Amino acid sequence: MNFTKITLGTVLLFICVSVFAHGSMETPISRIYHCFQENPENPKSPACKAAVEIGGKQPLYNWNEVNQPAANDRHKDIIPDGQLCGGGRDFYKGLNLARTDWSTSIIEPDANGVFNFIYYPTAPHKTKYFKFYITKSDYDFNQPLKWSDLEEQPFCTINSVSLINGRYNMPCNMPANKIGKHLIFVIWQREDSTEAFYSCSDVFINTPGKPVEWYELQSLYNTAEIESGTTVKLRLFNHENGEIETHSIVVTDQNNGGNQWPFALGEKVNANSSLLRIGQINSETGEVVLTSGEANKIFISDKDTSHYHVAIDFIEQQSQVDFIYPDGIAQYKANTIVMGRNDHKRYQCKPWPYSGWCAQSPTYYEPGVGLAWQEAWVLLD
Repeated sequence: MNFTKITLGTVLLFICVSVFAHGSMETPISRIYHCFQENPENPKSPACKAAVEIGGKQPLYNWNEVNQPAANDRHKDIIPDGQLCGGGRDFYKGLNLARTDWSTSIIEPDANGVFNFIYYPTAPHKTKYFKFYITKSDYDFNQPLKWSDLEEQPFCTINSVSLINGRYNMPCNMPANKIGKHLIFVIWQREDSTEAFYSCSDVFINTPGKPVEWYELQSLYNTAEIESGTTVKLRLFNHENGEIETHSIVVTDQNNGGNQWPFALGEKVNANSSLLRIGQINSETGEVVLTSGEANKIFISDKDTSHYHVAIDFIEQQSQVDFIYPDGIAQYKANTIVMGRNDHKRYQCKPWPYSGWCAQSPTYYEPGVGLAWQEAWVLLD
């Protein structure tokens, strides 16, 4: 009689095959991925708090699996009206809440009306299509989203995607008649499976080619050289909801100095914030341009600037880290050191055969948070 030895690594491999077939929209950010980034244990915004109250914390940890395993193109048949944002699953019912205060991303199409959508798959899979739907102009955000609230045809369909730096980049022509507040519903149907994934992103679409109006909040002051390994953390607050955005960089030997780290922080904020820009106003175009680390200001897209303030923290570390999790996740390998995004502790990726988990599903392997993080990481401090 032949026996097969099943080790912990084998079991984890089986889990991996199932778990990593996941993803969600990153730009414009989906409701669930935004709430996960706020911290499932202590969400900041009223909408995310309400989602946790009705559905619990665990759905936010499982941000990348709003799916239907046997969809097979039958999306309207298996997802009832009012349950689109949760993918028709009761587990994700908090995402279906009809509210006007879900975090909203600004979409700025270029002069040709094109916007680059970015999807974060926790693992690549053969794609049949991505379909992008948008709400009709008379949609009432105080009512649960129904299929009839979406335009009948997708405004963009992508049939072929390539993984670049762990993301799918998908340029789409935005519908010319869609300006202002809308919801974008995205379907990712796999080719190699009947499984499909769903996401809802709340957006404000600006006029193509017309820059957003930016209003000055405060200056970004240069400082003397600070120690390498220090984390510079910018936090945005408003009076109603407290902390609503966080952006961090780690100062290294390459970006140290009074002019270098502000530039690095500006790049990080400008690439990831839906509300802020760092730089200087171009008097001709009205755009915020970051060209150096000197004389920069922090701008916000809301003219009611008195409702907001920014705090910049300097968090010293005993030694340098390679990344702030999940930045650069595709590059994680044995001995990579990262800083936890919420606890600011340092974690080191275990050597092979465990190192493969470090770059995988945050639900399971985010340092200090994931359900099985200790299989991949060692806490250093």
